[in-house]
Order: sequence, then structure tokens, then C-alpha cells
Amino acid sequence: RVIRDLLAAWGVEISAQLTDRFRRAVEEGDLPAETDPALLAKYVITIGNGVAVQAAGGTEGDILQLVVDAALRNWPPV
Repeated sequence: RVIRDLLAAWGVEISAQLTDRFRRAVEEGDLPAETDPALLAKYVITIGNGVAVQAAGGTEGDILQLVVDAALRNWPPV
């Protein structure tokens, strides 16, 4: 339970940090104005977690790279 609570707290903190950074990127014009910073943060975290699970399950690196490349094709255009 302690580890689960620590991981949950870590996830909340990382999400908040990414959301803040993406919000700043919108304000600075590095991301489109219509970008939802919180949703983009969840997207990045979800892709990262999914890749980690797949890697732990034995998926080969070249396949994981294809997944990351596909995710980046969905990144908001500048």
C-alpha cells in the first residue's frame, strides 16, 4: 500500500509539472493556443506508461520506437 500511494503521489506531481510546462508552452507560442495542457500531459504520461509496460513484457525496441513515432505524429503542430 505504501508503494502504491507513493506511485500515485508521484503520478499526480508529474502530471502537474507537465501541465504547467505545457501551459507555459502555449503562452509562449511553442504550442497552439487551442492545446489543452492537462490533456496533453495525460497523453504523454499514458504513452510513456504504455511503452514501459510493453518493454517490461518483452516488446522489442524497434517496435517500441514505432509506437513512439506514431504518438509523436499526433503531437500538436506549432
